Amino acid sequence: MQSAGTGNQDMQNSSVRHNQIAAALIGVVKQIKAIKYYPLDHPALKAAAAESLRGFAPVLADESQLALTVRKEGFLLDNGPVAKSNQVLVQLANFCFARRIQHLTFLADLNSADLHHFVHFLLLDPQIIQKQGGFQVILEKARITTIWTNIRDLDEILQRKHTIENLPEEPNFDPAKILNEVKEDTQGDQAEALDLAALVAKLEKEEDDTRFHHLLQELIPLLRLQLIEDRRALVLRALLLLCRCATGKQYSLERRRNAQLAIDQLATDEMANYLVAYLFATASEQGIRDILGKILAFMGDRIGRRLMEMLADERMSGKRKVLGNILVRSGATALPILYEYLADERWYVVRNAVAILGDIRNQEALSHLTPLLQHDEIRVRREAIRALTKISGQRAVNILLQVAVNHDHDTQRQAILSLGAVRATIAVPTLLALLKKSDWSQRAIDLKKDAIRALGEIRDPAATAELVRIVGNKRWLRRKLNDELRIAAATALGDMGEQSTLKVLEKVTHDRTAAVARAAAQAIKQLDKAKP
Repeated sequence: MQSAGTGNQDMQNSSVRHNQIAAALIGVVKQIKAIKYYPLDHPALKAAAAESLRGFAPVLADESQLALTVRKEGFLLDNGPVAKSNQVLVQLANFCFARRIQHLTFLADLNSADLHHFVHFLLLDPQIIQKQGGFQVILEKARITTIWTNIRDLDEILQRKHTIENLPEEPNFDPAKILNEVKEDTQGDQAEALDLAALVAKLEKEEDDTRFHHLLQELIPLLRLQLIEDRRALVLRALLLLCRCATGKQYSLERRRNAQLAIDQLATDEMANYLVAYLFATASEQGIRDILGKILAFMGDRIGRRLMEMLADERMSGKRKVLGNILVRSGATALPILYEYLADERWYVVRNAVAILGDIRNQEALSHLTPLLQHDEIRVRREAIRALTKISGQRAVNILLQVAVNHDHDTQRQAILSLGAVRATIAVPTLLALLKKSDWSQRAIDLKKDAIRALGEIRDPAATAELVRIVGNKRWLRRKLNDELRIAAATALGDMGEQSTLKVLEKVTHDRTAAVARAAAQAIKQLDKAKP
């Protein structure tokens, strides 16, 4: 058995190692800042790489490699987070993740030159990196063999390292040339952008459906290559055209079908990432955001899963609301994906899916929401009741009635108030039966007050007699609790607008309990407003 002292020592060693790794990665961040500040040939850049290498030295001193998993929310070492509260490292991890780097390995023979070029490549636009075949392809073209991406097997890394290092020597080879080649290749992108603009213009004017279809075949691959920041307006123009053609009744069935097929082919995770980034860009005007939201919603179930993944990872409530609204706009097409997320282990993800189902308001969702009334997390149960209330209808009311009498106290109260909110007349007998129970605990009184409030909102005359009885029922025992019910009943009678209760309320305005008298006076004002 491991002793407590040994365990503490292991924890200390682990903490030291994590701190060393964090320091090394912060050195990479400093390199990025230096590259953004200094000209490409400035000596300060190589000095920054050398300084960064010194940060890696203690990490790699006793190990053959440093293997990190990259997630949007940070770096992981052996499935444990590395300085997860360090926002600088979170941003670096997000930066790498956007370039599709999911695994990052630094070998023990790491050198400053490789670090220098690695960080330069890291600053390339993600779309350009993908066009080159991915980040690892660029590293291998540059013959960088001490840094590897997305290869987990060390034996495979060492084998590929051996292959690269045994390539014929080229005296004039310089990894920086690879960066220049990539940048030169982006000049071709400019020409492609011009081609795309011309192609979109042709599509906008084309009247022949057959030629329109042929032009679409050219558009799809060209559009995929233009998913970069400075092409946003052009991409948006192309997608808007496709959406108009897919839905416009003035177009032929053939054109609508072909435009829809093109949208289906373009509805990828990559497109979702691109459009959502555009949506959240601070420079995007509200009108543009509305259009982007409509396009994303139109793509529906084809990108719904990616939107749900984003929603699960997003920390800012404002952005979560935007993503949720897009899924709501998608309507019934989003339902199958939302149902899948109802079984997620993360309660907040389940809650988000439930909230969206409530806003979609599809009766089909009721059977999927009902089991969640037994969920371990109270916040999920509450959201399920809110969703049932929004969906409404007879089936939803029947479910709420069951919750009102058979569930835990918190959800029971919420269900009772929901029955009032939907003005469920069918609930009146159940609510009246609850009022007649002889239970004077505070929990029971709270339930009764909620039932009284619900009856006031339902406004069924069948409840009037019981509410009048409660208002006039004075007690010496448990007087304070009873007065809470009398106040609630007076308020409910005012909400109901029953003129027949005026005399009773006038009498109660002279009650010795001031709060009861005030409630009755306020109810009379409500009755006056309700007079025809």
